[in-house]
Amino acid sequence: MSLKTSQSIQFTGTSTVGDKQVATFATNIAAGQTYSNVSMNISDQATYDANKAEVRSDRDDFQDQADKLQDNLDTPADDSVSDSSASSAAASSTASGASSAAN
Repeated sequence: MSLKTSQSIQFTGTSTVGDKQVATFATNIAAGQTYSNVSMNISDQATYDANKAEVRSDRDDFQDQADKLQDNLDTPADDSVSDSSASSAAASSTASGASSAAN
């Protein structure tokens, strides 16, 4: 018997215009994935229609951050402990800043 583990991240973001939440973004990221699907849920259609370019820009920024997290997970596991810790810290920092960056 042997234990196999994997790491995945549920990554979410919110796009706002002024004080209105217009859309939310979500994806799940796991090491070795070749593609992560980003979903977008529009919560205020009228504001979205009036601000499509801005919300789509937030969506693109969200995708870029998700790609960076994916790249961090795909870093070879045989790196030194200090390198792995640095990658994990960078991933955590990027993940925690995503919601505010998507505003």
